[in-house]
Amino acid sequence: MHEQEKGPPKVLCLAWAPSSPRMDELSKEISAKRVNLSLLYGPMFLAPFRYLFLFLRTLILLASEGPDIVFAQNPAIFCPLTCLLYCKLRRKKLLIDHHCVWSVKTFSGTLLGSIIYKIECFVDRAADLNSAPHSEWGKMLARMGAKKVSVIYDYVSRNQFKRDKEIRKKYAPGFEIVSMAPHGGHPLERVESEVFAIAQNPRAMLLITGPREKMNSKISEILGRTPPPNVRFLGFLPKVEYERLKASSDFALSITDEPYTLSHALLEFAASFVPVISTRQKAVEELFGDSIIYVESSERNEVARRVSEVINNPQVLQDFSKRIAAKFEEMTAMHEESIRDLRKMIERMS
Repeated sequence: MHEQEKGPPKVLCLAWAPSSPRMDELSKEISAKRVNLSLLYGPMFLAPFRYLFLFLRTLILLASEGPDIVFAQNPAIFCPLTCLLYCKLRRKKLLIDHHCVWSVKTFSGTLLGSIIYKIECFVDRAADLNSAPHSEWGKMLARMGAKKVSVIYDYVSRNQFKRDKEIRKKYAPGFEIVSMAPHGGHPLERVESEVFAIAQNPRAMLLITGPREKMNSKISEILGRTPPPNVRFLGFLPKVEYERLKASSDFALSITDEPYTLSHALLEFAASFVPVISTRQKAVEELFGDSIIYVESSERNEVARRVSEVINNPQVLQDFSKRIAAKFEEMTAMHEESIRDLRKMIERMS
């Protein structure tokens, strides 16, 4: 009798979060099943209950699905840790995609951070592959003892929408220039500098998007009792509305003091061929080079000076729109190559 040929490995991509665009993209590229698990998302005081529930729910899910390879997202590191338990018991393979190094990004300098760091080191060393969205995180993982570290840059497919006068009129009626600033609610995001910069330029409207549950109080504090007439906080928009608005913007702002994070918004606007003004960081420069407009610090006067230069010189926006379009083509080729490499590694694991 002929030995039956093995089919492709069964891969399950898992995140303990309401959503994860990066895992959505990766699971699609490797034809994996995609699962988000979330409960009581957000409040820190509910974390023990949340992680206990997700631990049990994940073990039930993995026992039911029986994947050959689990691709788990960090953070939270307890997700890969739970998956590691399954993989060791069932002799399966574990891949970890590090959206960030959680102990450094969220808990740096705290006792909890040092505990989470040790857990991350343990799990990373035990995993069969660790991936990161840029080499700054990748180098850190290697220093933590992670083996087989692979850099897989984030990627966003080309925005299919074009510049739309109606959507501009809906959200920024009467304004000549429309800018956007998507945020996630991290405390090191410098929304106040973005607001100050646009407030100095009455021809421009700033549209801020992000989670209301994380940003409402901060936005209220920044805007004060008499908010600038050219700044609006929209919360999260429906996907189609958001895509239309991005494609119709003149430029985007991404001002932050986070030293390592590469904002997903940068990729979204690159996919829309919209220029971006960003603080200069190693992770941003690594991927974008000279295709975006940099400010040297998040200090509000520095941001305002740079924004005013851009607004008052239309040629700058035209030039950087061309640069970001060319960079997007380059990023597409890089993404395709990294996905081919990931597929080969998964095939070798089967």
